[in-house]
Amino acid sequence: MRHGYKGFTLVELMVTIAVLAILVTIGIPSFVGLINNTKADTESTDLYRALNYARLEAINRGASIRVTPSVANDWTSRLDIQVVNAGVVTNPVLRVIADMSASAVVKPNNIANIEYNNLGALANPVTAVAFSYTQGTYTKAIGVCLNGRVILGGTCP
Repeated sequence: MRHGYKGFTLVELMVTIAVLAILVTIGIPSFVGLINNTKADTESTDLYRALNYARLEAINRGASIRVTPSVANDWTSRLDIQVVNAGVVTNPVLRVIADMSASAVVKPNNIANIEYNNLGALANPVTAVAFSYTQGTYTKAIGVCLNGRVILGGTCP
């Protein structure tokens, strides 16, 4: 009676490891790119939502609402959304939007704040604003029109 051997030969094991190494080498850069694109999409959408939230709060409260970066003119820093009475920001902060990642760039960075009046229209600045969010190769445009409308992926007409 003859007994067969069970298990892998050394050649089979080496071929399996080589195939696995090739798949990992191809897969990891794609996975990192996917993670970075997802992070960028999330951060640009957070800015869009913050601007929309501020506009809706201005309409609901019948008061001016201001979105201000915590670091002057740096829209990648924490954003505070607050009520404004007679040009003075009042506490408490309605909502805080967390900092964006260190590699994110938001332009223009010469705008101190975005303020909506009680009708939801843009009060400050007095012209439409076109933000450009960039992280690596990912770029997304966010427009804030004079009527207060926020456009993700485009600019004001």
